[in-house]
Amino acid sequence: MTQSADLVIATLRQRLADVEGTLDAVLSGEIDAAIDPRDNSPVLLAIAQKRLRESEERYRSIVETASEGIWLLSLDGTITFANERMARMLGCAMDNVVGRSFFDFVPARQRELAVQRLARAPRGVAEETEASLRLPSGCELVVIVKSSIIRDALGECVAILIMITDATRRSDAERALRESEAEYRQIVESTTDGVVKLDPSGTIVFVNARFAQMLGYASEELIGKDVLSIVMPSERETVRDALRRRSHGATTPTDTIYRHKSGERVFVNIAGAALRDAQDRFVGVLGVVRDMTERRRLQSDLIVSDRMASVGTLAAGVAHEINNPLAAAISNLEFLQDGVTQLLTPGADVDRPNWVREQFAEPLADARDATERVRRIVKDLMMFSRSPVAELGGSVDVNAVIRSSLRMANNEIRHRAELVLDLGELPAVIADEARLGQVFLNLIVNAAQALPVGHAAQHRIRISSRREAESVVVEVADTGTGIAAHEIGRIFDAFYTTKDVGQGTGLGLAICQRIVSDFGGTLTVHSEVGVGSAFSVTLRVAEHAAPEVATRAPRVVTSYTGRVLVIDDEELVARSVQRSLGASCQLVRCASASAALTLIDDGAFFDVVICDIMMPNMTGMELYDRLLEVAPMQARRMMFMTGGVFTEEAKRFTERSEIVVLEKPFSVAELREAVNRFSESRAIRSA
Repeated sequence: MTQSADLVIATLRQRLADVEGTLDAVLSGEIDAAIDPRDNSPVLLAIAQKRLRESEERYRSIVETASEGIWLLSLDGTITFANERMARMLGCAMDNVVGRSFFDFVPARQRELAVQRLARAPRGVAEETEASLRLPSGCELVVIVKSSIIRDALGECVAILIMITDATRRSDAERALRESEAEYRQIVESTTDGVVKLDPSGTIVFVNARFAQMLGYASEELIGKDVLSIVMPSERETVRDALRRRSHGATTPTDTIYRHKSGERVFVNIAGAALRDAQDRFVGVLGVVRDMTERRRLQSDLIVSDRMASVGTLAAGVAHEINNPLAAAISNLEFLQDGVTQLLTPGADVDRPNWVREQFAEPLADARDATERVRRIVKDLMMFSRSPVAELGGSVDVNAVIRSSLRMANNEIRHRAELVLDLGELPAVIADEARLGQVFLNLIVNAAQALPVGHAAQHRIRISSRREAESVVVEVADTGTGIAAHEIGRIFDAFYTTKDVGQGTGLGLAICQRIVSDFGGTLTVHSEVGVGSAFSVTLRVAEHAAPEVATRAPRVVTSYTGRVLVIDDEELVARSVQRSLGASCQLVRCASASAALTLIDDGAFFDVVICDIMMPNMTGMELYDRLLEVAPMQARRMMFMTGGVFTEEAKRFTERSEIVVLEKPFSVAELREAVNRFSESRAIRSA
């Protein structure tokens, strides 16, 4: 055995826990007790030599079968010993390793650091580090290097023992892990959905770029924020509850409203899951957030389109409902006009007492009733034309909406069935008037179209309403053909219809179900083939709300005595307003907003300005904004009238808190009361 091998064996003796003590201690356990250990007899020497050889072989076996490569270096870095494992790692024969410099196997970029470590070794500095070995093939091997020093009998450092572990697999695994992390980070950052991670307290610890963009922030601005700080105040309790449920394992998606950095609302759907560590402890929540704002807008557009399609389907019936009272109004007005002509004709026989009352009273009343019917139908149409509101929370009189829907669908019903109406006394519900009317209109028309034309006496459409606990239930039932069992499970699917080709889009019931669901209610159906179908709408009762039993009667106001400016491009409307307000009113008419602006610029001032919203060239809205700049006192005395709001700009304008709007058509009493009340309120504010 060479001196280098002896040094390796000596070192391994020190490092291995199962081989300790001196040769004398080993021998003392092997020699018969009768033999004196101090005896230098040939027998004892032979036994000692035998045990030494066995020990050497045992240690050599350990060195050669070790999974680590082993090097012994002199202090100048020369390799004086290497085991077979080390040679195989380097891919060369043992003779090409022993005697060479250790630095021959160190890559150039790491050589300076290797020199420094070798210089520190004699001072007893043991090190473990990751490094690379340059193989004779030119490739590099990633290894873990452990070093320790070997001392002689005097304690001087005479060599350095190097044990090397092939770390290629670990390095490959770490590289694969880094690549996997980079890949998943790329996926997270490039997804079209937002991703947010919260700690157990609800603090944001990670967001991807899409989430930050969705809310108008830079990613770093969101880190450390409480998630509730980016939620609309009305939704915070909902989010708190969702986080509590997530911590207990719930995974049901949640709809809520975030607040954009600009203050705008962002409607989102969140699919979240709890995060747990290796000990199954809750460590946070991961949420995948989808922006639903555009989808909600498209759904709203679809709802309005379906509503307009429904009205279009009923156009002939609505025209019929308008034409009948309109014909009565026109004929009665013509009769009255003839009577007035007769009254003014010289020599006419009008001397009988009460002639005017007898001739005019009934036609006037009939004309008034007829125009009132037209007004109700127009109001119903206007209700159906309104855009869905973004937030629900209004109180709606269900029975009033049912009656309005029936007026719209009356012509569909009258030729197919007898109508049975059973409306109970109800509280108000949480809903939107236009959208709820759309639901009822769809259900009523569907019920009518399930029946044949011309057999009205044989069929019934029954509409009932009742209260059940904290809900209101409306049922629309027909005695039609019913729906087959294999179809009833699909009737709420979009584009599925049981009607004949060309008679339906298949969207009506799907939209109805979505609308009712938005109100927090349910829409269900029970049907039997040959018997008929019954659709039930269940709605939540509005808190602290009661139904409006009767419309408040307007105050009786004979005339208005203030100074009034009427601005309307419809001359007929302007003249009727002038007559309605009374002869004592100091009224000025303008056919355009620009003419009114010139009048006010010249110094005119009015107690009330009644202005149409939609006019050519300059709208009432534009006039209001101009007056706020040049005559703010006059602007604050403007009230508006409109035949319908059709643009988003006009809708936003009428929703402003300071704007007072009177909807056309209005009665004389309604106009007088509105002007008097408005004038009084503005006078008080001015004072």
